[in-house]
Amino acid sequence: MQYLTTLLAVSAIGFSLFSASLSADELNTKHLNKIGIEVISTEPGEIDGYVRAVTNQGMFYVSEDGKKLISGNVFDITNSAPENLTEMGMAAVRKEMLMDYTDDMIVYTADDEKYKVTVFTDTTCGYCQRLHENLDSYLSAGITIRYLAFPRGGLDSKGGQELQAVWCADDKKAAISAFKDEESYRGNSSCSNPVEKHYSLGKSFGVTGTPAIILPDGRLIPGAVPARRLLSELRK
Repeated sequence: MQYLTTLLAVSAIGFSLFSASLSADELNTKHLNKIGIEVISTEPGEIDGYVRAVTNQGMFYVSEDGKKLISGNVFDITNSAPENLTEMGMAAVRKEMLMDYTDDMIVYTADDEKYKVTVFTDTTCGYCQRLHENLDSYLSAGITIRYLAFPRGGLDSKGGQELQAVWCADDKKAAISAFKDEESYRGNSSCSNPVEKHYSLGKSFGVTGTPAIILPDGRLIPGAVPARRLLSELRK
């Protein structure tokens, strides 16, 4: 199993659990910046001598001197089942950071709302189109869908231009439906819009493809998960 490989690797190096106190301001980011990694925030880590850093490219463990970087998950194996400490930490970060983007979202509200999920979407993504076609199944299950933009090919790609046109439109729901249905739509993509911010946020969350669903507790589920399965995850 994948988590077992990570556990064996961590055990072989001989890392131990700890609580770090180094802040983002104190961390030397010179070497990280040279390889295109920008630190957004740091938290106490689980690896001795390393902090857990949220960056523009996801979460990493960075040595206190800023010279070494570890990519991967750390598990607590002291309980009956392994606990992914890295994902738990990232989930808390996602939950908090999303609060600043609620006004930017395209929201489809369930009449009998039980849950709200946030979906990073791309108009040119086939699975995103499938999820959009099945919106009623999510809404009927009491799941409100909130869209943020994530152009997989970058801001200058076809999806990037379309998503910017969506967030520039007066009727954003009509615009995103037209693009997802591959219908003709003329819109302005040069207005001041939040698509670049959404894209950066998604990358910092560890989003690599679309759709990517963020649950209310901050967990990330990739793919066009059917409403019934998503409801099961939400109830956990």
